[in-house]
Amino acid sequence: MAIPLAVTLGGSKMKKKRTNEAKEYLLQAKNANKKIYQYNLILEQLKMDYGKLTASYGDMTGHTNQKHDTSDYITMLLAQEEKINKMKAQYLEKKNEITDFIMSLDFGVEDEKLRELLILKYINFKSFDEIHVIMNYSYSHLVQNMHPRALRAVNKRLKECSRL
Repeated sequence: MAIPLAVTLGGSKMKKKRTNEAKEYLLQAKNANKKIYQYNLILEQLKMDYGKLTASYGDMTGHTNQKHDTSDYITMLLAQEEKINKMKAQYLEKKNEITDFIMSLDFGVEDEKLRELLILKYINFKSFDEIHVIMNYSYSHLVQNMHPRALRAVNKRLKECSRL
């Protein structure tokens, strides 16, 4: 009788799922950072558009009977800026939450390098190529040993937090 594939790989699938949950949680900081960057781009564009509007308004004064009032645009710009700043604050809060979470992980003295790895990867958004140089570990040791151990610690802490 053949053993179903799911049964033979069950433990491995569960570990991978838990690892993915830990990564997913940690990647929220990177995603938050991307959102903040995107919102900054939107704000920049809105301000540039306003600059174009006021420049064209100045060029047009006295040449037409049409009323060109920029106050509506200024009101919209300020409302949009306030909305974006609130969203940026929420994402910054998420990034800070994840930073605090990483700092709260209970690593032994010998495993303190795992915290450094998590901070470099998920808070400073460094690639494994950059991290292995910074930390002076081989790339393969970092990716195959240290990172999975760090993610297991994250997963363990996430489980503890979900039980509370």
